[in-house]
Amino acid sequence: EKTGGTWHLEDSPFKARQVAKMLARHPDIHPNTICEIGCGAGGILSELQTLLPHHVTFTGYEISPQAHAISARFSSAQCHYVLGDAFADPSLYELVLVMDVVEHIEDCFSFLRRTRNKGRFKLYHIPLDAHCSAVLRGFNAWDSVGHIHLFTVETALKSVEYTGHRVVDWILTDGALAMPNQPIRTRLANLMRLPLAKLSAKFAARLVGGYSILILAE
Repeated sequence: EKTGGTWHLEDSPFKARQVAKMLARHPDIHPNTICEIGCGAGGILSELQTLLPHHVTFTGYEISPQAHAISARFSSAQCHYVLGDAFADPSLYELVLVMDVVEHIEDCFSFLRRTRNKGRFKLYHIPLDAHCSAVLRGFNAWDSVGHIHLFTVETALKSVEYTGHRVVDWILTDGALAMPNQPIRTRLANLMRLPLAKLSAKFAARLVGGYSILILAE
């Protein structure tokens, strides 16, 4: 497991804020039921309980017993976690979250098509690992973080559209700049990333990376 046993819990507040930010851009979308496919240790749903209206209910699906065991601490009357395949459960939801999962799935197109049918609206958070710096350095996201697909803004959007979704909106999220406890290499890269981001976040994503895309789709 390439997260050091934390299942990226430390990133959960940042990712939950991005979800809330996107929903705030679309006040006409007010889901009462939300699920997360590949919820890991459950941190994102736990954080969302504090950011979204109290009546919203949450369900997290995870196939790893180790991650599921950690998520037990976040269970509540409004949020429960399921050990197993989300697609084996016939339940449907008003919003489906897929946060940093697509890049790990061997047949990502079949996965996206199945996710499309799990609820009306979907939010996909996808790292943008294909950028100039990575190519020049020969960076292998497969070995380092288990990303077997490398995306740009355009290929992420095209993959979602190709699998039958309608893209409603998208934003870039600046995890390398915003998330705490970054490795020294990332902090050094931020010296270049910061001024580039002030000019254009999309250009910074193309050149030095450190960004993900959050896609709202129907």
